[in-house]
Amino acid sequence: MKDFPIRRQGKGCNCYCTSRIYTWAMIYVCLHLLHGYNLHIHVTSYSPTISPFLFRRQQDGGATHLRKRFSSLWSAAAEQEFISTIPRSSSYSAEEAINLGRRELEKYFNFPLDDWQLEAGGSILMGYNVIVCAPTGSGKTVVGEMALHVAYDRDLDGIYTTPLKALSNQKFGELREKFGAADVALSTGDISINRREARLTVMTTEVYRNIAWRSSSGDNKSNTVADEDSANNSNDLRKNAVVVLDEFHYMGLPGRGGVWEESVITSPPHTQLIGLSATLPNAVQLAEWMESVTMRPTRLIDAPGARPVPLKYLFATREGLFPLFRNPDAGPGSPMGLLGYRGEGVASKSSDGNKKAGFGTSDEDSDLEKIPRGLQINPALKNMAQRRIQKVNRMLERQKEQQLSTFENKGGEDWDLYSGGRGRGRNRQPVRNAQLSSRELRREKERIMRREMRKAVPSLPILLARLNEKNLLPAIFFIFSRAGCDQAAETISSSFKGPRDPNVDVNFDEEFEEDDQQQWKRASRQRGAKRKKDGRVEDEQGRTFRLSSNYVGEDVFNSVMGSEKVFGVEGEFLSGSPLESSNWKYFSTAGLLDYEAVREVAGRINQFNEENPEIAFTDDVTEQLMFGIGRHHAGMLPAHKMLVETLFRLNLMKVVFATETLAAGINMPARTTAVCSLAKRGGGGAMELLETSNLLQMAGRAGRRGMDVAGTCVLVATPFEGEDIAAKILIDPIKPISSQFRPSYALAVNLIARGDGKLDVAKQLVSKSFANWGKQQLEDKINKASEQNGVSEILVSVGEERFLGTFIRILERKIQQRSVQFDIAFLEYLVGSLKDRELLKKASKGFEAASLAVELEKTTLSCLEVELRASLTEEELDVDLLSIQSEEQDELRQQVEDQRARVEAAEKKLRKQIFSSLVSIANEIMSEDESPDGRELIDALQSIGGMSGSTTIDGDDLSRFSKSAIVIKKKLRKLAKANPDVDPESLLLQTAQETGVEDASWDDMLAITKVLISYGCISSKTSTITVDDLSNDEIDLEKEVFDVTPAGKDVGMLSLENSLWCFLAMGGTFDVMGASSGMDEMKEALNEVFSDPMDFFGDSSDGDEADQEKSPTSSNNARAEALKLISHLRELSLGEMAGYVSCLVTGDTGRGSVPAMDVFRRADPQLQRSIQVLLDARDRFIDVQRKFSVDEKTSSCQFDLSHLEVVTAWADGCSWNEALEISGAAPGDLIRILGRAMDGLRQIGSLKFRPIRKEDFGPEGIVDPFSRGIHPDIRRICRDAAREMNRYPVKDPLPFEVTEEDMIEEDGIPEDDIVEEDDPITQDLPL
Repeated sequence: MKDFPIRRQGKGCNCYCTSRIYTWAMIYVCLHLLHGYNLHIHVTSYSPTISPFLFRRQQDGGATHLRKRFSSLWSAAAEQEFISTIPRSSSYSAEEAINLGRRELEKYFNFPLDDWQLEAGGSILMGYNVIVCAPTGSGKTVVGEMALHVAYDRDLDGIYTTPLKALSNQKFGELREKFGAADVALSTGDISINRREARLTVMTTEVYRNIAWRSSSGDNKSNTVADEDSANNSNDLRKNAVVVLDEFHYMGLPGRGGVWEESVITSPPHTQLIGLSATLPNAVQLAEWMESVTMRPTRLIDAPGARPVPLKYLFATREGLFPLFRNPDAGPGSPMGLLGYRGEGVASKSSDGNKKAGFGTSDEDSDLEKIPRGLQINPALKNMAQRRIQKVNRMLERQKEQQLSTFENKGGEDWDLYSGGRGRGRNRQPVRNAQLSSRELRREKERIMRREMRKAVPSLPILLARLNEKNLLPAIFFIFSRAGCDQAAETISSSFKGPRDPNVDVNFDEEFEEDDQQQWKRASRQRGAKRKKDGRVEDEQGRTFRLSSNYVGEDVFNSVMGSEKVFGVEGEFLSGSPLESSNWKYFSTAGLLDYEAVREVAGRINQFNEENPEIAFTDDVTEQLMFGIGRHHAGMLPAHKMLVETLFRLNLMKVVFATETLAAGINMPARTTAVCSLAKRGGGGAMELLETSNLLQMAGRAGRRGMDVAGTCVLVATPFEGEDIAAKILIDPIKPISSQFRPSYALAVNLIARGDGKLDVAKQLVSKSFANWGKQQLEDKINKASEQNGVSEILVSVGEERFLGTFIRILERKIQQRSVQFDIAFLEYLVGSLKDRELLKKASKGFEAASLAVELEKTTLSCLEVELRASLTEEELDVDLLSIQSEEQDELRQQVEDQRARVEAAEKKLRKQIFSSLVSIANEIMSEDESPDGRELIDALQSIGGMSGSTTIDGDDLSRFSKSAIVIKKKLRKLAKANPDVDPESLLLQTAQETGVEDASWDDMLAITKVLISYGCISSKTSTITVDDLSNDEIDLEKEVFDVTPAGKDVGMLSLENSLWCFLAMGGTFDVMGASSGMDEMKEALNEVFSDPMDFFGDSSDGDEADQEKSPTSSNNARAEALKLISHLRELSLGEMAGYVSCLVTGDTGRGSVPAMDVFRRADPQLQRSIQVLLDARDRFIDVQRKFSVDEKTSSCQFDLSHLEVVTAWADGCSWNEALEISGAAPGDLIRILGRAMDGLRQIGSLKFRPIRKEDFGPEGIVDPFSRGIHPDIRRICRDAAREMNRYPVKDPLPFEVTEEDMIEEDGIPEDDIVEEDDPITQDLPL
């Protein structure tokens, strides 16, 4: 082995050898591979480069022999299962994979598997990364279990990640039953169960991301900040692992999506990744990206559109339940799918449609095909909508006639047409004309239409009765507000207890006003009906009806059933507790459950109440559960939600009212799902239509495999959305996911450590993000496409059409939001013109003609003025041409005057053009570049070739855009025929998504690095860096080699939103370089203004420090602030420390908060002093981040006092009811508040103990406390406070039995940290 040189570089190893000793070299290489190295082999005599992960065919014969020899050794190593088998080819036969999956994996399941599931399993066995895209409810979790079986059989680590702790707990319980309790572990950040012994681990995605951050890439030496601790934990990714990333489509989720992306990027090459995702339009790109990043061939398994349990879509109105589409078997996930629309589903024989050509409403406008006839709205629903419109028009006509008659009867006097009285008040405007203006007419029409649509909204009790009659229960009703879920459950419970009006509906939409609900209540007090044996019912008039029919109107339904007996049952609640056995018969006859089910529910509730008296169910909620009614939302306690989930899965609950979080993967399939609103409130507070992916995920909860032959999704009519909106959302294309990667302080520290102090690993990771990969692919496609004739021009045209579509969507949002910025009626007129092809063409031609007319008139005027000037003397040239009083010039002067009038008339006509108004509105929107609409429109404009820096447009631009929108589809069809491999539209879409991403990400990483240097988390080994060097970019950080200091290692261990901010808030570091000198200068200037020399801004520096340089002064001031903060924090009680940390991590729940000053005044003095000092440090930190241009999202420094009191009280031992009273929050919100505070305390308290070393002693023999991270006393207080807070119900309820020996709180307290309290050096610190 000494005959050839071996040089290690970075996290891999490069081997250089001659051909004579290549056998020994290969043995050496394989030994390294057995230990996880990533090697590249260079053979000097033949000069081939052979990667162990990509076996490329070489032309040289010797190299081929070497490749074969290396392959055999590689295979032998793989057979020993020290490494995961990596496929040698990216292509394989699907049939081969299916057969392999059937032979090896089908035995583990007691139900038949689909071919796509078997293909995925076979691909996993072959060593591929796999991304599975399948609709909700189609069985993609089976693939995840296959991956765990593969890992288990091959003695590899198996990791299953989920996005929620509740899902992790649920999956842990399921896997324990399949693999045994000893071989399955759980790690959620709060608790760790059996993790050191088990071979399979269930964890949240964030936990896995943190492990991947800190895992070695194969080198034997520790090169991350957490490698020193990894030996004590399993699943540190040093051993080969199969990792399942459930809900992989969350990668596109704003905020959290970066976690999934970082998990893929930072996973070592020897990990095999399995992504389970909902259907995605850019899944192919995701698979290609994963293969590029992980160096492992990746297979995309796209499940067929048909579900194992097909879906049917119904639309619920007051008149009944109707199929939404003309073809009842059409729709996403239905037997016939989308009937061939966009290539999905089974194409129907008649696929003609009547889709109107237009632009901008949605992405479907860019499709080249029309909607098939079977996907059009059910004619019955269209007829009802048409009758509604006709009724509204008749009412408007009658109203006009009445107003005209009133006006004439009053002799034409001024009259208030709306109040019926004279309008002489301050706020009244006299009406001179009986005709309504167009704006008033539009508003009146909207009001009447909304009233009529509200009449079409079905009553909730009647809707539930219809589903019960049609045997469509159990059902999940999705309502997008907690109050709506609670109100719905109470309404149904009251209807069971009756008598009550079944027409009183539930406030599904936050836009409803209480008086509006009361206005439209209707009384129906008719007697019950007689039910016949054949399912028909007879009313008191002798008429018979079959209630299971879709077409029994609600009025008839009420007449038949009677308000007291909506469900056809009479009974009386006896007395006492609802759980008493004497009341079981009542609940079984009045509700949805039979007697045995009621008894089982009563037993479970009674057991829960006895075991948890502090959070026992109230009588009202108990009655709802006994009736078979449940609710599920974030405002509930986790224990309560868990019981609801259990009852529903056991078929002991027939209906649950839930928010959309229930659709996020929790195992609660139903026979029917009902979506009670097609819009929800967005982040900005405005109501927004549901995304197609969200609606399909909710619909996918319908249909239980092995129990139902079909699932049913019921879309409920609302006063704002009808059947047209429902159909549009369902058939709209799903939006592709985009990169959410964003650097952070913790990530930067870990990557610098992994790169042995260099930034090359960090830069490589940024370049591997999905956004930058997509940008590189885009550049390659554009370069290739630019070689083909006409492609570049069409790319510009597509961009121009996209801008117009974006502009229309923004205008529609402003119309929907009733923006006061513009006239709504005029906006509607403009949008209508833009969306109609003929009107758009006419407007474009009209603008061009008007522009040409202005240009011609101005040219004529210029010629006349030149002619007039030529006839004047030099003295006459200095005066106005039209003021010359000369007979010779009269004729010319008159012509000039007339021509100027023509120019003004032409310009006035041009200003009246639609395009002139559109240009003015577009430029006004883009002038507000900080608003979301302005930014979106500017991005769309700058994505057009040749307009990268533009922020305004003119009429010529808009006219050109319109022409592109009119002819683009014809150009695309022509291009598609000539170049089938080129898709200009998708290229432009990628351009809009990826523009500028790489530079921004890397610039932010460099900015973060500067802040880490300033705060002493990393220090340069190669040069002395000053603040001026960082501020003026006078030093190339990419060439520097850094040491990660103890403070930096601690920052890398924290998984908080801004780890560096939380670390310095605990006194862990300060501005060691004095980068915040500007803040000290401002303080000095303000101190000079105040005559009172009191320490207004906190602790100031000593007098002799005033003569020092600015940077040392700032550094000393920052150090003094940190020392003062440490001294205050050490004196805090457990409750005060918990409250203090909660200000850093909990955030505002958005449901009302107490003014911060009031909370501060009520805090204890010691806590007040800590907060005062911290606010100075916070201002200093914000100043430094702003100085180095850290991204706004990354630089967030949260400090919110909203929950300080309740967290303090809970840590001090208050009861649960007292905590609810103090906080005023919903139980579920309070659980999250306390849980976040407890998690922050645990992370801070579990930071590693840093022993004193020789280099830690300063020149005077004093130890710098910051060389040891956060003070030991502070960490001890945090640990103790976390233990005090970790009690029921904050402590997560587990849906399984576990022994105390197996369960370990994830404090990670090192044993040698216990002695720190009496450390003599600690006591001598100059605090």
